[in-house]
Amino acid sequence: MKQEPLFDLVNSLTMSEKRFFKIFSKRHIIGEKNEYSLLFDYIDKETDLSNEKLLNQPFVKNVSAEKNYLYRLILKSLNSFHCQNSDIRKIYDNLISIDILFKKGLYSQALEIVYKAHKLAKKNELLRQELLLTEIKEELLLKDQQYLQTLEIFKEDDQLIHLIKNLLSMRELTTKGYHENLSKGVIRNDEDLLPFAEILKNEIVSDESKALTARARLHQISVQLTYNMVAGNNEQVLEFVNQIIKHYDSHPHLIDYTPIGYVSSNFIKGSALLASNKMKEVKMLIKKYSKIEEIDSVQKSQKALSSLFFYKNILLLQVDQSVDLEEMEKGIPKHEPFIGKPQLYDLYFHMSLSFFAQEDFKKALKWSNEILNDLQFKSREDFLNTIKLMNLLIHFELGNDFTLEYLSKSTNNFLKRKSRLFKVEKLLIKFFSRYESYAANGHSKAELEKLAEKLTLCKEDKYERKAFHYFDYLKWVTQKI
Repeated sequence: MKQEPLFDLVNSLTMSEKRFFKIFSKRHIIGEKNEYSLLFDYIDKETDLSNEKLLNQPFVKNVSAEKNYLYRLILKSLNSFHCQNSDIRKIYDNLISIDILFKKGLYSQALEIVYKAHKLAKKNELLRQELLLTEIKEELLLKDQQYLQTLEIFKEDDQLIHLIKNLLSMRELTTKGYHENLSKGVIRNDEDLLPFAEILKNEIVSDESKALTARARLHQISVQLTYNMVAGNNEQVLEFVNQIIKHYDSHPHLIDYTPIGYVSSNFIKGSALLASNKMKEVKMLIKKYSKIEEIDSVQKSQKALSSLFFYKNILLLQVDQSVDLEEMEKGIPKHEPFIGKPQLYDLYFHMSLSFFAQEDFKKALKWSNEILNDLQFKSREDFLNTIKLMNLLIHFELGNDFTLEYLSKSTNNFLKRKSRLFKVEKLLIKFFSRYESYAANGHSKAELEKLAEKLTLCKEDKYERKAFHYFDYLKWVTQKI
């Protein structure tokens, strides 16, 4: 569904923000009738928004203009509501005051606010804001002819630029790692690890002293975590993700800066615990998500709350596939606009798996098709390969022999184009493409037994066993026998 900015903005508001908007909007409307408040209430109650529906409302005359005005009005109310709720917002609010005082020639008053804002920027490692405030401080001191003090502050510039360069270097390496992880997912051979090996060769990754700030250290750990996630080194994943969570907890300003990062790190830990079959610890982590939800910066970020919803339910489905899927479905529309497709489709996939486990194959097909029908989604090759194979399994369970033969060829062609085929995938496609012949000749059980033997060998191979990361094909084949 195409996203509608105004609809998404209204749906992202908390109850407190909505109440504040009602009060705020009254101050910005001339006359007794507040039609923008009526438009706001209408959008707030709708599950979908279209210009055609809006045109039928008596309080709407010019749809485009009124939507734009309401959007800007909501942003103004949010700016006012949150101006004192976080240090970074206080800094930007102070910058407006500084600019006004500067233009009025009230330099000493402006300088007083600069020192206050600079202290907040330093506390939160907001290096670029700190550099900007330092530049303003220099300008104000020059206007006041305090030249010696200005010369001393120039040294602060050099130090800040050094710290910023260090942070940028760390962020660049982390971003490269994220890109490789998203595009490849589970590695299939030694060559897949080469890009990561190049990243890890950089000396600033392995030497903790090379990270000059807490934010830089966060990226430094993330690079090593990402490498081990892709390499499938689960014990190392747990080691580094525990380091990251501890680092966040020791530096709360990092959670304020990136609440989504904190939420994601706890999900990575949950996935690693699952891979180690530590179910008791996974359940404890799921309970911890309720406490994470109460963190102020998480509460104020709809994206963080939506990530929390998706990650918590993905873990729940992996721990217990008999959970109430109908109830889970109801929560998706509220959070869907604020989540990326990789996370969205990860939940869809696990819902499909749960319906598959419950033998509700039609619903399993519905959720797997939600992913496959999105032709624009081309990230995570390994994930898409698994979805293609899952579709084959679902059609097999539904007894769609004709569809099965067609899909086997289609899936085979799809995977060949990717040039990253597991032997496991080849074996399964070969079985499904010939299944009708096996069944006609009464050989289906014998062929399933042969397939089980071959899959058993694959599961012992260090790379082939990664094909079972999303779905245990051997367990399914054994059940069919």
